[in-house]
Amino acid sequence: MNIIYRGGVKPPGRFFSRLKNGAIGTRVALTLTCLAAMLYFLGCAGANHGSVKHSRDVTQAFETYHVYGGHRYYYLNQENNPYAVVALQNGYTISDNRWVEFDPQTDKLEKVVELVKGFPANYANAYGSFLKDSAGNQMGYWYSSLALRSLKVDNETKKVSIYTDSPWLRDDDRGFGSGVGIGVGVGSGGSGIGIRIGR
Repeated sequence: MNIIYRGGVKPPGRFFSRLKNGAIGTRVALTLTCLAAMLYFLGCAGANHGSVKHSRDVTQAFETYHVYGGHRYYYLNQENNPYAVVALQNGYTISDNRWVEFDPQTDKLEKVVELVKGFPANYANAYGSFLKDSAGNQMGYWYSSLALRSLKVDNETKKVSIYTDSPWLRDDDRGFGSGVGIGVGVGSGGSGIGIRIGR
C-alpha cells in the first residue's frame, strides 16, 4: 500500500505494514473479546436477577383472596393507595421501605387487592405472576398493574429488590381523569364506600 503525499509517494510506515499483516487487528480483536468477557462475568458476579412469569392462575388466586401458606405478604405504597401486592416465601424479605408487610389472614388482603384492581396504574389491567430467583426457583407471587422492571435477589441474605414504574411520583398515572369517582363494595370484612376526587 502506498500513500501519496505532496512530495510524492511515501512507503507505508510500520503501523500500516503491521495492520496489513494482521498483527494489530488480531491483538485488537483479542483485547476486545477479553474485555467483553470480563464485563459479562463482573455483571454475573453482582446482583442476581430474578424473573417473572405471568399466570392467569396467580391472577385468579389474588382476585379470590387466596392466601399462599408459608409466605409473607407486602403491599407497595400505602394501604389506602397500593400499587402492588407480593407474597414471598418465608425466609425472603423485601429490602425497600416502600413495601409494607401485612397479615393476609385479615381483611387487608381483600382491601388491598380490590384497590390494586380497581385503580390501575397507566390504564393497565392488574395481573398475577410467579416470581423466580436467579436459579429459576419459585420464591413468590406478584399482583399489580405496574410493569415490574427488575427483580434482584441476594441469594445469601434472601433480600429481594423489586423495581417498578413510580406512578406515586406523578398524579396523572392512575386510570382515572378529572372529576369524582364513587365506589361501593361489600366483602367479608364488611361494606364500604370510597370516594376519589380528581382535578
